[in-house]
Amino acid sequence: MKKPKQHNRIRAALRRNSLASEMWIVILSALAIFGVAFVISGFLLTRQYRKDFEIRASETLINSVAESIRAGVDNYKDISRLIMLNESVMDFMRADRVNAGMANDAKYGIMDVLNVSTNLDSVFIFRTDGAYVSTGRAEYNVHFAQMDSLTWQQPILEARGGAVMFMNANRAIYRKNGEQFLTIARSVYDIYSQDRTGLLLLNVSTKMLEMIVNAQTNPRLCILAQDGTYLTGDENLADYYNPNAVPEVIIHRELREKGRYYMVSSYAMAEIPLIVLCANDAPPAALTPAYIFVLLLLLAAFAVAIFIAAAFVTRRINKPIYDLAQAMEHTKESGWMEKVDLEAPRNEIGTLVNSYNSVIDYLNDLFTQLLENEKSVQRAEMRVLNEQIKPHFLYNSLGTISYMAFEDGAQDVYEALETLSNFYRNFLSKGDREITVRREISIVRDYLSLQKLRYGEIIRDEYDIAEETQDLMMPKLLLQPLVENCIYHGIRPKGEEGVIRISTRLADGEMRIEVYDDGVGMSAEEIARVMAGEAGEDEKEGHSGFGLKGTIDRIRYYCNDPDIVTIESEPGEYTRISFRIPQRVRSAEEEEVTSEARAGGASERKCVGENYVPSNADRR
Repeated sequence: MKKPKQHNRIRAALRRNSLASEMWIVILSALAIFGVAFVISGFLLTRQYRKDFEIRASETLINSVAESIRAGVDNYKDISRLIMLNESVMDFMRADRVNAGMANDAKYGIMDVLNVSTNLDSVFIFRTDGAYVSTGRAEYNVHFAQMDSLTWQQPILEARGGAVMFMNANRAIYRKNGEQFLTIARSVYDIYSQDRTGLLLLNVSTKMLEMIVNAQTNPRLCILAQDGTYLTGDENLADYYNPNAVPEVIIHRELREKGRYYMVSSYAMAEIPLIVLCANDAPPAALTPAYIFVLLLLLAAFAVAIFIAAAFVTRRINKPIYDLAQAMEHTKESGWMEKVDLEAPRNEIGTLVNSYNSVIDYLNDLFTQLLENEKSVQRAEMRVLNEQIKPHFLYNSLGTISYMAFEDGAQDVYEALETLSNFYRNFLSKGDREITVRREISIVRDYLSLQKLRYGEIIRDEYDIAEETQDLMMPKLLLQPLVENCIYHGIRPKGEEGVIRISTRLADGEMRIEVYDDGVGMSAEEIARVMAGEAGEDEKEGHSGFGLKGTIDRIRYYCNDPDIVTIESEPGEYTRISFRIPQRVRSAEEEEVTSEARAGGASERKCVGENYVPSNADRR
């Protein structure tokens, strides 16, 4: 009765924490967010629509005013040309010397031209010798020093007869009542000789600008001089004068006044020293019902699309995943990893089910292989234990013989037997699977001492053991088989003295060990065969010893890394076998064993099995 209840609890948890529940929460949240975004977007869209409307209206008004001003200025430029072509004016300008009659004739000639125009304040014509005639002379003050300056004359001279525009004659002429005026200046040239004969200044009243402003329907319009001086229109707009205005570019500023937004636009005219400003707060046309209907239709379409997508996700994704989770839960309760039998759609969910079943097959195979490997390891360890019985017997026997040889004075026999005794004592190592590097090197030294008794001085051993590696742990009896391989397959076949060098060092948390000999070396095929795990000839023939293959397998198994061992060799020169042993943090018990190994080396040489073998130090 417990399993059904557990199934119910699992189903309830899956429903409570299901993806479908979260998906509907996300959908409703998305709809809410979209609704808020829709309202905000409508507000921003309306505001932008109003802003664009005001910008378009302002630009239309400014362009209309600017075109009217240009048209008026062009008309006065034409009048200035007519004045220069008047016969009396040309006679006045050509004469070597002028008198009062010629000046009056020139003045009347100017008046004849001005009779057909309006809003012209005055006309000044200056000869190069300083003589001049003008209309409205009593109403103006002339600043001759300013006119004589090269700075004042330069833009007029550079125009070569073309019209140049100033306000108030560029500070050279002032109206006595303080009114502003627009000056059109030209250099006067003789039509026959093309010599410059003087200067013409035509002053236009700001009433022309006032007429243009009054003709517009928008009352919030203002015209300023280029320096910001108010000329005509709504004087309140003069506060928005921009001294950094770029000619021929309309600048818009959105302002708020008494809770209402409005647009202030300014435009600096090129070649004419005037700035046009206008304010526009005219309400735009309201959004049409059709426009609102389209927005609502889009909102409804979005909501429908969201619900359709949710239904699809629920049916094609959520439910299959829920069924798969239940099936996986059932297989877990069975106590063994079984494949799920689930009818899944032929899409990514089906691929997920197939992948899960493939993983289950792989894991089951892996578990079976691990069990077999563990059994093999146990059998191998049993064989090793069985093989240790004979060395124990041989060790005890050799201890007794060495003692007797010492008593009889056979010193060489004693030392050889003592070395052999030490070798087997370290070899046994109290049955430990791991020993310190110090003890492993001791085994190698004793083994090579015995080999030297047989082969003489043909073998020379060298050791480069880093001090920090002396007390590190490593699998027992790794180096002796490698040294044995160096002798029988490296140095002895070469037939001359050879070197066996063992070195250790600590780097990057790993102990690096190398065994080197300068024997006959190995070919690339032999190295490939050994690294592939194939047995050597001596092992195939059943010779004793672990062999190179067995030792490499032990290193790989101990470090759980197939690439832990490397072999470098050059035939006829050398062979170098290198491997790494990662260092791990040992427990307190292991540290205690290591400390005993460091301090108990001498005592271990004294006590082996049941017999006591005295060392040379004891005899001294």
